[in-house]
Amino acid sequence: MSLSLGYLTPKQKTIWDLKSSGMRKASIARKLGITRQTVQRALDMATLKVGEALEEAARINNIQVSSINPSKGFLRGYSPHFKAQAFVTFSAKNGVQVWYRHDGDCEKCSRLEQCRQTLLSEAKDRNFLIHDDTSNLPPSKLAEALFTKITGD
Repeated sequence: MSLSLGYLTPKQKTIWDLKSSGMRKASIARKLGITRQTVQRALDMATLKVGEALEEAARINNIQVSSINPSKGFLRGYSPHFKAQAFVTFSAKNGVQVWYRHDGDCEKCSRLEQCRQTLLSEAKDRNFLIHDDTSNLPPSKLAEALFTKITGD
């Protein structure tokens, strides 16, 4: 498996995705025709692998880690190079993503819609409700709202 996929096997990725979307372990087991214990073992292994992928992405991008929550697929840190707070996320759909806090002019960026769609997908994968007015925010503001929700700040 690649870093971008968090080193997960296809089965682990499926179970991670179902759990991240809010499905209970017993429901996942029924849906996939496996035992609840198998679901738990797959989630335990996936959490370890996601943690490794988040830490490796931080290392590759020279991000100083301040906190990590592999079960939520989230790492928070600081980039001395960009002099900015950095976030590394993992979701089954988007894999590993690296984000930097900034006050840039998103409206002039050629990646505006791509960033917005990825952030909205991250929110959906985590079963976070996004209001219509929020979904039209510039990606830097949308990211702020999403990461605040993930970290509980």
